[in-house]
Amino acid sequence: MPENLQEIIECIRNGDRTAFRKFVTMYQQPAYRLAFRILGNEEEARDAVQESFIKIWQKIGSFDSSREFIPWMYRIIVNTSTDRLRVIHRHTMIPIDLVSQKLEAIQKNDATTTADNHDLAILIKGLAEMLPEKQKLVFILRDIEGMASVEVEAITELTETSVKSNLYHARKRVRERLLKILEKERTLK
Repeated sequence: MPENLQEIIECIRNGDRTAFRKFVTMYQQPAYRLAFRILGNEEEARDAVQESFIKIWQKIGSFDSSREFIPWMYRIIVNTSTDRLRVIHRHTMIPIDLVSQKLEAIQKNDATTTADNHDLAILIKGLAEMLPEKQKLVFILRDIEGMASVEVEAITELTETSVKSNLYHARKRVRERLLKILEKERTLK
């Protein structure tokens, strides 16, 4: 069994599964550490590493042996991990209905919820301030001020499609930022 990484890579390129198992054993922990740093979740990191090694096995024939192997391997791990991270974020977004309910609650004058609602209103308005100009304007007019889309179109002189697109992206950004804040609050408790 070859000991040198270059020899192991050549054996893998020739379809040697034993060499590949040895390679996986050698690089499984560094690959896991990298994936975990990107994903922050043990199970997702393990899945990303497994998927990465499968890709390495499948793509080893296209590896340019005049280049260094380890950076190539890490690029596969990083790409796989970031792809998984995008999927995770897509599926863990806060429903906009929850944000809408909170916004409605802000408008109520119930004494028991006034302080919480005030804090949430300040937070959402602060998050809206960080949006690009068009997104911010559409978000504030539509979701905070409660205007109809037709009114927003007239005020901003944007098309219906543009208003919808800007509102979608604004809500998505606010939702993602709220999620991060909520996650930080949960970890502090």
